[in-house]
Amino acid sequence: GEEACRCPQSMKLLIVVDGVRHEVVAAGSYTVAELLQRMGSTCLSGSVDGVLSLGNLILPADGTTLSDANVADRDRLVLTTSASPTALGKALAALGSATATLERFEAAVAAGDAPHEEELTRLFELVDAAPLDGLSEAQRGECRRRRKAIVARLEALSARAAAMPTTCQ
Repeated sequence: GEEACRCPQSMKLLIVVDGVRHEVVAAGSYTVAELLQRMGSTCLSGSVDGVLSLGNLILPADGTTLSDANVADRDRLVLTTSASPTALGKALAALGSATATLERFEAAVAAGDAPHEEELTRLFELVDAAPLDGLSEAQRGECRRRRKAIVARLEALSARAAAMPTTCQ
């Protein structure tokens, strides 16, 4: 029929963020990251880091386009951010806090100032302690993916820090 031929270049999406509805026009070729970036510059202030879901499905943040993730015109998506008062929001907040600390440590190492091993150990513990209770399997999987990425960066940082000459203070 006629419906199958109409491939909309752009689609209207309803994105709910903590109970507030935002209507966003996006191209099917957008990735999740591009959609979040667009939201950050239009309806939400600043950069947006979060998890977009369509029903129980978490949209992959790996460069998959919205079309490939089966997002269609008029779909209702939910954006959970680290500020969201939900179990997923709390987990994202914990992982976001760990990432911010990690970035501070990476900058320090780049400047030639290695963090103490104890500080790195505490950061590993913080990442491990991200609360996963009350999350769906998909949400848990997304948190594990983020946690794995942080741990990989942390291990690389730890190795670089260990290789640095120590100074007595």
